Amino acid sequence: MTGSRPAIPRELRRRVLIEAGHRCAIPTCRATPVEIAHITPWAKTKKHEFNNLIALCPNCHTRFDDPHNPLDRKSMRQYKAKLNPLLSLEINEKRDQARRISAYQDFRAQLGAWVRSLQHFGLVMSKRRETPDDIEKARHATNETFASALISAIDFQSHWKGTRVDGIANAIFYHVIDWADELSASEFPAPRSLGRRNIADEISEAAIDLHLAVCEEVGILGPEEF
Repeated sequence: MTGSRPAIPRELRRRVLIEAGHRCAIPTCRATPVEIAHITPWAKTKKHEFNNLIALCPNCHTRFDDPHNPLDRKSMRQYKAKLNPLLSLEINEKRDQARRISAYQDFRAQLGAWVRSLQHFGLVMSKRRETPDDIEKARHATNETFASALISAIDFQSHWKGTRVDGIANAIFYHVIDWADELSASEFPAPRSLGRRNIADEISEAAIDLHLAVCEEVGILGPEEF
């Protein structure tokens, strides 16, 4: 290192390398050797912190530093968030973090099951050849997955209430509810635009924001700095 920028402490460097398996943290790359990169630039943070450091190969590091490359900071934060979150020392040092993460994982799983059942119900409702029995079975499956998702959402909120995480999760949940209500109220056959609506794609960006917010809250990532 040159100038006033100190070297990354050996133990901190070791933690970052172990987190990524001593390979590039980008799943489609995984090359070696690797360098340690700052997600939020050193010029802004003036600190070496685990939740802002990531292992990258020289090629990916160069691409990340290029402002014209699509490998941007939000992408890098997602890669960091996927690297063994339960092994982070920050999580182990904070009370109730394992329960909060468990509640988040269950909420994500139950929400996904509900969305998939709604998408199936939408397809059934939009096809004229479907029988009343087919429609009722699809509706019943949707009601069951909604009940599980609702219970999970209530538990999730008990752990995250008052945080940015809770706000994002609520927005996602009620976006899906609005579509579910519209679909249930539709006459058969439902318009193709409604029945085949890609709700998973609509909430995908918010789901990413939710995951990053969870990782910030439990200490895997530092808060985003613009």
